[in-house]
Amino acid sequence: MTDALVTSAAPMRGRRDTLRRLAFWGLSAATATGIATLSVRGFARYGASDGVASFTKISHQLGWLKGVQFGGDFMAQDLGYFADEGLEVHYTAGGSGTDYRTIVSSGRALVSESNPPGMVDGYLHGQPLVAFAAVMQRDPAAFMSSAANPIRSLHDMIGKTIGVTDNIRSQITALLRRASIDPALVHFVPIGSDPGQLITGQVDAYFNWATTGVPPLRRAGFEPYVMHLSDIGVPSYGGVLIARRDHLEQEHDTFVRYTRALKKGWRWMIDHPDETAEILVRKYAPIGTNLQEQIAEAGLMRDYILHGDALTKGLLWIDPAIFEGSVALAREAGTIPPGVEIDVSRFVTQSVVEAASRDA
Repeated sequence: MTDALVTSAAPMRGRRDTLRRLAFWGLSAATATGIATLSVRGFARYGASDGVASFTKISHQLGWLKGVQFGGDFMAQDLGYFADEGLEVHYTAGGSGTDYRTIVSSGRALVSESNPPGMVDGYLHGQPLVAFAAVMQRDPAAFMSSAANPIRSLHDMIGKTIGVTDNIRSQITALLRRASIDPALVHFVPIGSDPGQLITGQVDAYFNWATTGVPPLRRAGFEPYVMHLSDIGVPSYGGVLIARRDHLEQEHDTFVRYTRALKKGWRWMIDHPDETAEILVRKYAPIGTNLQEQIAEAGLMRDYILHGDALTKGLLWIDPAIFEGSVALAREAGTIPPGVEIDVSRFVTQSVVEAASRDA
């Protein structure tokens, strides 16, 4: 079944509630009798022997706080798609200081998110990670400026103050040089995710994900102009799912089932963005999360998820060629030492999403 054929109606809860009860009973019984085990590969499996299905527990370290940025994940959980696949998934919220690649490399979590430049960096540092799916087929990373005084191109940055994160500056410097622009003509300043410096005019543009940056700007009465990195020569993904290579190879079918459930969860969110935001704010997001911003973000995400290969090959598709582009830019930026060869096939695989799409 293709993504387009996945039902957009909310499923009946009876069977899924039963699965959850069975899972809970199975875990309790297994613990009480000493049956519950943790495999050496980090996958917990539990269940009773009297015909009750075994469940596999997966830990997912999120790259940010719980919210609609991960809406498809939580819909897969809330609507029972994980339970249908015999999975119980536990999500841990992240933040600005979360070293998600190290957390996965060390085995403290089985899954997290990264992006193509991050995977190149991980490869250079010897992290045994592999990307197996991509939620956003168009990278939402962008520079936001005032619509009244927009920055539409790299040349528009000349003489301006641009707020950037440390991990993006080398890429932008390389892009400026590629465009024959002296990076010294642009005043870069460090900035976080707070858009306040743009609103108050301290910076002329700032870097963030458009999906998370635009809603609070508009809520503050500030209409932004968005220039995506993909608009200036950096095609990429957002929300790249990563795992340790040995885990993925040894438990390939588990990752296929996980991805298949995620595809259904993201399909449901795309069809029900407002309801997804309401469920996230009510049940999963931190107290005080603004519902209207979450609704706006959920609506914006649709065009990033349903883009490119996702329209023909299915949701969460991943293409190694995108990572090759990141390798090329990293070489220009000087972050890849001269003479070092990068084998993209060592940190990107299509095998999981291909199988999940075929079996969906």
